[in-house]
Amino acid sequence: MKDKLLLVIVLTCILGSVLVSSLEFLSYTFKAIFYAISMTVLLIIGNVVLFKYFRRGNEGSI
Repeated sequence: MKDKLLLVIVLTCILGSVLVSSLEFLSYTFKAIFYAISMTVLLIIGNVVLFKYFRRGNEGSI
């Protein structure tokens, strides 16, 4: 993945979670679904980055 696209996705997940938590009129079900999707996306991205890092060794940058 490109670094800029990765940064946009991570920032969207984090800032979206902050926005969703501050909105009182949203149901708890919607909030829970949004949090679960955001956490899943962040975990997948983290696992891919770690896999690439350990596969290449310490020569590559994260």
